[in-house]
Amino acid sequence: MIVGLMATTFGCGTGNTPSQVVEKFYKLTQENDCQKVADLVSDTSSRSPDSYVNDCKKYADKLVSYSITGETIYEGGNIAQVDTEVTIKEGDGEKTNYPTKTLVKRGDDWKLTTTESR
Repeated sequence: MIVGLMATTFGCGTGNTPSQVVEKFYKLTQENDCQKVADLVSDTSSRSPDSYVNDCKKYADKLVSYSITGETIYEGGNIAQVDTEVTIKEGDGEKTNYPTKTLVKRGDDWKLTTTESR
């Protein structure tokens, strides 16, 4: 199960849209640049930034592909959900999961808060 694997804007801040943050998360994971993942996590997350970093390290060499399949912004533009399709190496094959990432807006930046696997 992929938990927390789941975040492309390179510059100041984390991203202009929730989907860009999630895409950046996955790109950092594929590049095994896991310390930068902590910068994408909200201070209101139920999971610590370190847990996201640990998931990144765990899945960096297993992540085959990812795609953003949908984005919905709620509550006056401050909460969003991003649907993804993520394929990882598992044993001799591959497994595809469909996690939904929840993000909150902090100032001008979107930050990860939770992941629901489907």
